[in-house]
Amino acid sequence: MKRIILISIFASVILNFSPIFSQAEEKPIKDLTEIINEFLPANSTLVSPEESKTNKPVQFYDFNQDGKEEIIITFEIKAKEQPSPSQFGVIVLRKENERWEKTWETKTQGVGLDYSGLADITGDGIKEYLFGVTIGASIGKKIEIFKWNNNSLIIIAEVPYNMMELLSNKKVGIVVWQGYIADTYFVDVLKWNGQKLVLDEELYSSYYPKIEKFYNNKISKMDAWFYWYTLADAQIKANLYEKARNSIQKGTTLAKQLSLPDAVKKFEQLSDKLDEKIKSY
Repeated sequence: MKRIILISIFASVILNFSPIFSQAEEKPIKDLTEIINEFLPANSTLVSPEESKTNKPVQFYDFNQDGKEEIIITFEIKAKEQPSPSQFGVIVLRKENERWEKTWETKTQGVGLDYSGLADITGDGIKEYLFGVTIGASIGKKIEIFKWNNNSLIIIAEVPYNMMELLSNKKVGIVVWQGYIADTYFVDVLKWNGQKLVLDEELYSSYYPKIEKFYNNKISKMDAWFYWYTLADAQIKANLYEKARNSIQKGTTLAKQLSLPDAVKKFEQLSDKLDEKIKSY
């Protein structure tokens, strides 16, 4: 008898709450595609970065550490007249009072989206957003670094580059290869000093073997003055004074043999730079 009464009570509760369940089912939850499409600019398409292969056109990160992830969306607006540069942009969506809102957006003109990713550049435990766009084949690329501030993103650094690499060592270091002549590069390893990105000699020294291997391979195929010039620049930055002196001498000899006074002058200036650095130590 008690069992019959309990079953009757349970059936009554279910019947009383069934309109609530039905009402909830009638309110479909927006899926991610619908949310993104609501905020994408007209005539734009989602685009993935070319270099940061692990990153997709949609990323998630809790910038303000409130337990709710923001949505980061990268897109392209193609120029009406091709091959004119496109516009590459980023939108950040934040959920406020159960509604998604656009909290930040930026656009840059270019020919490709090179990088879109997150890294703790400032070392404060909260990742910054890195946005790299290829400006042009001859001009190269530009990386912009944005920090979360008051429910938005503000730019804290902008660096031109041709190739880029991130190094993790407490604070994240940024390796920047900037094109010089032919297939040569000036290499900098940058780290945040509390106010801006500056050359970090410790990180540079640990990264240097990769630079030396790159140039040894080039020189083995063609002994050109510009390889010695950019290698010597790297050796000065890595505090390898004897190696730098040797590279300057070899490069100067090649430049003189080819009667290139401008190149010879460049090596003389580099030698002066080396001397100044030695004196400062």
